[in-house]
Amino acid sequence: MLETAVRYKLMKIITIIKSGLKIISATILLIFIPSVLFYSCISSYPSSRVKSQLFNSDTKPCQTLEIKTGKKGTLQVTPNISYSDDIVAIHITGLQPFQIGSLKLSVTDSKDIRWESVACFQANESGEINPENQAPIAGGSYEGKHTMGLFWSLKPEKLSSFHFDTDLNFTISFDTGDGDRLTRTILRKSYENIENHNITKKEIRNKMVANFYLHETDTQRPTLVLLPGSGGNFQHRKAGYIASKGYNVLDLKYFGAKNLPENLENVPLEYLHNAINWLKNKPAVDSSKIALMGRSKGAEYALLYASKYNDVKALVSEVGSSVTWSSKRYIKSPWSYNGKGVPKARGGIRYLKSTGGKAQVQLPYMLSAFEKTKRIEKSSIKIENIKCPILLISGEDDLQWPSTMMSNRIKARAEKYKFNYEIKHYSYENAGHQFDDLPFIPQLDFSNISTWKSGGNFQGNALASIDSWNRIFIFLNKQLGTIELNK
Repeated sequence: MLETAVRYKLMKIITIIKSGLKIISATILLIFIPSVLFYSCISSYPSSRVKSQLFNSDTKPCQTLEIKTGKKGTLQVTPNISYSDDIVAIHITGLQPFQIGSLKLSVTDSKDIRWESVACFQANESGEINPENQAPIAGGSYEGKHTMGLFWSLKPEKLSSFHFDTDLNFTISFDTGDGDRLTRTILRKSYENIENHNITKKEIRNKMVANFYLHETDTQRPTLVLLPGSGGNFQHRKAGYIASKGYNVLDLKYFGAKNLPENLENVPLEYLHNAINWLKNKPAVDSSKIALMGRSKGAEYALLYASKYNDVKALVSEVGSSVTWSSKRYIKSPWSYNGKGVPKARGGIRYLKSTGGKAQVQLPYMLSAFEKTKRIEKSSIKIENIKCPILLISGEDDLQWPSTMMSNRIKARAEKYKFNYEIKHYSYENAGHQFDDLPFIPQLDFSNISTWKSGGNFQGNALASIDSWNRIFIFLNKQLGTIELNK
């Protein structure tokens, strides 16, 4: 009887434990599944700007070298007044042959944040230092021979992007071995002062949400439509810069504002079509010379649009896509045409995982999508239907999505279908997803990101920005023509 009672109690305990385990398992599943779905819904294409690294005010690269007393020399900096994308020549003469000293650049930006860069140089046999044909000899802000290296390698005293909303005074100094300092100050003018170029900015806030930059002249001008990435923000600096080169610019929002889709989901291609028709009716616009320029998701929008409509003269894709990707929440299509969502690609959900606050890389998720060949084919943008020249710009170390691979796929598809227009692709080895700031303006340092990895390195992104802007204006000038303004 005792054994029977014990066995009964044991059986009862085991039954209770099993029931408890079932409840715990069910609870875990109820928590886990919604968590996965919630994560997949809130995870978005990384688009926000990140903070740059600080400069170290104690950095004196020449201190590590044996410096002999030399001559004071002469510091020449030309021109004294220039625009932010103009080249400034720095030349030091009258030094002892092979004398060592440090060059430093400093500026306080429009938000009163101080920026600095520094590099150590050794004079040549003639006692001259010229960054155009001489590389720094010790650790400093940049490496290699770069005329404007001190400018694009500036770093801030506190976490910030570079604010160039007003004209700024830049100070160049050279410290010699015996403690002498040579100093020059120059003025760099901002392109955001659009009134200096007789440009008017008009805000449009109705069914179309945009800022329109137009020239106050009687001459019809070519016009560029700017399409932002998944951040969806206006591109004030870029718009003012392009407008200063002689173009009208329509800085267009396509979601995230009143009268527009709240999220990047089912944004109509017809919306962009209506915007272009609106431009064609403007007296200041040459209706035969309207071009699209999109970056990231905006480039995807531009390419998809041009495959459906034949009303643009040229197209620039910055870190763009060869396919239509799913929306930010990985469920819906970001674009619609004739009231229906366009076919979309998406990667494996297993690649979207939390990393405990460490940097995430979007790239594996994107690459996994290309394993699904049928879905990729359905979502591929039909480049062969585009009726205008295309310029593709990409970063080979893009960690948000494979922009170089996808740009190569665009070009390969164009060749396969005997695309009848010019198509060029420029990719940059040490550049990531974010390198489209203005030339010679310090980039945000994406190597220190805590939440998302964008790719590239500080110097690679800066040099990609400089070269790609040159390529863009060569392309636009060839396809549209431009009226260069007097600076």
